[in-house]
Amino acid sequence: MTAQTTQAKSQAQIGADIKSGEGAEVSILDREVGAAFIASGIGSFVLGLLVVLTEMKAGKGLSAALNWVGPVGPLSGKTGVAVIAFVVGWVVLHFAFKNRAVTLTTAFVITLILVGLGVLMSFPPFFELFAK
Repeated sequence: MTAQTTQAKSQAQIGADIKSGEGAEVSILDREVGAAFIASGIGSFVLGLLVVLTEMKAGKGLSAALNWVGPVGPLSGKTGVAVIAFVVGWVVLHFAFKNRAVTLTTAFVITLILVGLGVLMSFPPFFELFAK
């Protein structure tokens, strides 16, 4: 291959746009940022879910398992698992979105829903509904 052909392929790959169902163009960067957005929502949702689960009667064992640092208590494990969920979600979504068009608007809406649910689950009036 000539250098010109290689450069043309590289530019085509960098600027590769995929048409979404709505006809809007979605660039590679949009898909990568969308994956990071949604992964942050997943991390927030997991944190809220762990708050609810550890407050339940059945979550006593989970609460003990999440006590990674004594003085901090189960909060250390909850945040640690949420960070792990964020990182794993980001990697999985990064590869899942390579061949799929996801607009930033869609990713942002999904993120807002997940973060909203995560915040809701971390408020005492909500998680006390499931308290011991």
